[in-house]
Amino acid sequence: MGKELQVIYQYQIGLSTMALQAHRHPQYQTYIKDIEGDYMTDDTARDILHTGCLDDSSTYDGRRIATIHFTNYIQKTPILIDQAEGIIAIPTHSPDQEACCWLFLHHLSHVEAISSTRCVVVFNNHDRLILNVSAITIYEQVKKASVVLTRFCSNKQFNFSLNPKVKRSSKTRKLKD
Repeated sequence: MGKELQVIYQYQIGLSTMALQAHRHPQYQTYIKDIEGDYMTDDTARDILHTGCLDDSSTYDGRRIATIHFTNYIQKTPILIDQAEGIIAIPTHSPDQEACCWLFLHHLSHVEAISSTRCVVVFNNHDRLILNVSAITIYEQVKKASVVLTRFCSNKQFNFSLNPKVKRSSKTRKLKD
C-alpha cells in the first residue's frame, strides 16, 4: 500500500476491481485495490459486495445460497457478483473474520508462498498484495471460484497459473570439443 490512497464514497464493483480488504481506521473501513487506483471507503467490504449483487438483481445472501445449493461450498463461499461479466469475489478467510480479503477471480495471475501462513497474490497487471493466508488456501479458493464460473458463466474464461514459470537467466556457455 505504498501508493497514495484516494477516498471514494459508494464504490461500485466492476471489471476493474481487484481486491477489497478490511482496514482498521475510525472512518474508512475498506481498502480497495482497483486497476484505476487504490482507494479507501467508509463502507465495509460486505456492504460493497451486497451493493454489487443488488446491481445484478440479487443479494449477497441470495448469491451465497445459490452457490451453496449448486456446489456445496459452505465455507468461504465465492460470491458471483455479476453473471454477465463473470465477476466473482473470493474470500481468503471466513467473511465474518476481520482478516478476510476479497480477491476478484478475473484479475488473479498467480500466488507465491512466503511462508506456510503468508503469500503474495500477483495480479494480471503485476501488482502484488501480501496476505496472511497460505498459498494453498488461495489455490483452493481459486478452484472453488472456477467451478462457480463454469456453472454460472459458461461463456467466460479464466487463466491462473498454479505453477508460475520461474524466469531463468539466458546464459550460454560454449562446450569444448
